[in-house]
Amino acid sequence: CPLCVSPILSQAPHCEHAFCNACITQWFSQQQTCPVDRSVVTVAHLRPVPRIMRNMLSKLQITCDNAVFGCTAVVRLDNLMSHLNDCEHNPKRPVTCEQGCGLEMPKDELPNHNCIKHLRSVVQQQQTRIAELEKTSAEHKHQLAEQKRDIQLLKAYMRAIRSVNPNLQNLEETIEYNEILE
Repeated sequence: CPLCVSPILSQAPHCEHAFCNACITQWFSQQQTCPVDRSVVTVAHLRPVPRIMRNMLSKLQITCDNAVFGCTAVVRLDNLMSHLNDCEHNPKRPVTCEQGCGLEMPKDELPNHNCIKHLRSVVQQQQTRIAELEKTSAEHKHQLAEQKRDIQLLKAYMRAIRSVNPNLQNLEETIEYNEILE
């Protein structure tokens, strides 16, 4: 790509200039022309580059994006992404704090990391969650007590009705017997 070192993914149909999608999209946010010859082009006009061009470009040897951080690797363009994920010089590569807290964070954040501050934050979050769970538990206990009280009232009400009208006892037994038969 004339604008950066990214792999070429799209080209203008008439002038056949090729660009990576990120660069040309950014360019089109400013103007609707080819960055090289200024011919009129829009995102809708762009087409994928021919496969032969992609194959040739994938064999290019390029330096790692993390060269500014000390990486000296030179890799094929088609292997760049896998290298970047594993590159020990990648400032965003996840690393684990070995000072005691075990937190996983980007490598560039490790120098400013404070285990005590992080662990205090974790403890505070857990205490907040415990308080929420205790509140929910107390609400559930209260609801359960109310439901038990309601059940006791219903039982007492049923006993009172049965004592007033013994035929209801027979009706209840008949209903239970019919349910068993079904």
